[in-house]
Amino acid sequence: MRFTVLFVSALLFVNLGCSMNAEPEPLKVPSNLQGLIIDSPATKLPDFKFVDHNNKHFDKTRFENKWSLVFFGYTNCPDVCPTSLSIMDKVSKQSKLPENMQYVFVSVDPKRDTPEKLKGFVEYFNPKFVGATGAKVEIDKFQEPLGVIYDFEGDTNSDDYIVNHFAAIYIIDPKSRERAYILPPHSLKQVGEAFNLVYDYYK
Repeated sequence: MRFTVLFVSALLFVNLGCSMNAEPEPLKVPSNLQGLIIDSPATKLPDFKFVDHNNKHFDKTRFENKWSLVFFGYTNCPDVCPTSLSIMDKVSKQSKLPENMQYVFVSVDPKRDTPEKLKGFVEYFNPKFVGATGAKVEIDKFQEPLGVIYDFEGDTNSDDYIVNHFAAIYIIDPKSRERAYILPPHSLKQVGEAFNLVYDYYK
């Protein structure tokens, strides 16, 4: 009898622990908020090795204990990247955001986007923004589970080529997990409301 009680108690403890750590029900996105896609369960970031715009090591631990907005692109991008980073800068100035926020621009064009070039690019939009890139194999490790698609158009042996890339803004939580992404076209209202909705639900 004593063994049975202990066994049942152990099962209850395990089930309680599982329920406490269980993924919450998926966030329901209001019909008036366009382009917000929720990951449920959240997607864990893989191991990868980048350098940031200050030539310092950048890996998934840089996402720990803070919320992040992440955009993939390249510094020679004529329109989408500057527009999205400009919106992220405006979002960063909203008072409702948590203090532990970071904004990351990941270049998928490491051939041209050196740390020095990234530094000038991201700091033009906001001195607190982080630029990061790495070898193609490391970029692919990072982007694959997030579903980021990119390819090169033109002669990549020259400096005159275009990079076609997925233009979503990703929301990463303080446990280095992708919680959601926001599809273009982006606006300050859309990105701000989308982030606040995700943050308030999953914080």
